[in-house]
Amino acid sequence: MVYNPFGNELAFVWDLIAMVISIVILLALVQINGLMQKKGLVSQIITRKFVHILAGPIFVVTWMLFSGGVISHYIAAIVPLLFVLQFVAIGTGLMKNESFVNSMSRTGDPRELLEGTLYYAIVMLLMTFFWFYVSSTGIENANPTALLIIGCVSGGDGLADIIGRKFGGDKKFGIRGSEKTIIGSIGMLVGSILVTSILVLIFSLEAPHINIATLILPIIVVSIVATVVEALSPKGTDNFLIFLAVIITILILELAFPDFWPYSFSF
Repeated sequence: MVYNPFGNELAFVWDLIAMVISIVILLALVQINGLMQKKGLVSQIITRKFVHILAGPIFVVTWMLFSGGVISHYIAAIVPLLFVLQFVAIGTGLMKNESFVNSMSRTGDPRELLEGTLYYAIVMLLMTFFWFYVSSTGIENANPTALLIIGCVSGGDGLADIIGRKFGGDKKFGIRGSEKTIIGSIGMLVGSILVTSILVLIFSLEAPHINIATLILPIIVVSIVATVVEALSPKGTDNFLIFLAVIITILILELAFPDFWPYSFSF
């Protein structure tokens, strides 16, 4: 919920506490997945995708802990910023973190964190800074843009890889080194719709105008566009290109079909 037990004058103090809670939850996710991989309970590829699928939605749900004040999104953006800096530090060898490498790399090479994993964190940073769900005018004008972004980037893209590897077979396609499958693309579409819809249901509890009845068709349209973009993305670029595809699609919907997307894109 948009929550502030300290009152308006100390809202920033609660936002700092909410930021710490968010960081602790995400670090726990990484540590648990790293431990599971180290003990051989799951493969490194699966562990990496678990983090990919879960980290974004969990982070977005922690937004409900923030006060919703003017500076809330700035403080919330510190969370992905810290992960961006940590990924750069680990990937360049400035620091070591075995759990991060085990959870987020395919081969155990720390330099992999400078690729798709870093792009993922940058997407989270931009999404939080520009599309934090509570606008400057209050919760009554809450915007679901970030829910669609994270549904496609986390749920869709993560599930696409898992399903594609498991059931995709040998018939693959792609450009510039990427390897996609039809089954993987179906997983991308289903994952995008499913994760976005779950997030919409969660956030509708405090912002009733963000509801699945209004958003189901936009979710499907945006997910289809994101699926096509993911299928055509060069290797290592899908996280960022999916993000751009979602933003551009929503902007077109707002400008050309305002009744279809009844939310203000800009804050």
